[in-house]
Amino acid sequence: MSLDGLTFQVGALKVSVCQSPLNDGEDLWDANWLDVTAEIDLPGQAWVRATGPFLMTSDLAEFLTELRRMNETLSGTAELQPLEPNLRVQLAFCSTGQLLTEIALTPDHPTQTHTFELELDQTYLPGIIRQLDTILERFPVRGRPD
Repeated sequence: MSLDGLTFQVGALKVSVCQSPLNDGEDLWDANWLDVTAEIDLPGQAWVRATGPFLMTSDLAEFLTELRRMNETLSGTAELQPLEPNLRVQLAFCSTGQLLTEIALTPDHPTQTHTFELELDQTYLPGIIRQLDTILERFPVRGRPD
């Protein structure tokens, strides 16, 4: 099973699905973990990479819903806040129409903290939405919370 193209990018952050869900069951908490690689590469400034099963399809679905709302209203915020602390992403519209983006990424959360603040514009939203749609078409959220 090829996983080519199962990537989403938010500015300098690139997140790629490396492996299908780790459990074939139907339980929300077990069946939706994705093995991913998340990387920020700012040449001459910083490079951080984290790999492992720290994102769930349900995390991506919630983020996608918030991004769609932002794209429709050109206001508000969207947050990717998985249960695991390796990755956090927040996008917020400011008064000029720019997207203030804060990304926290770490391969070792007990000993490291890496936070990046980037400015993007609203034209990035449709691409991120399409990329997340592609991932979630391939790996839809399974199960329901109890």
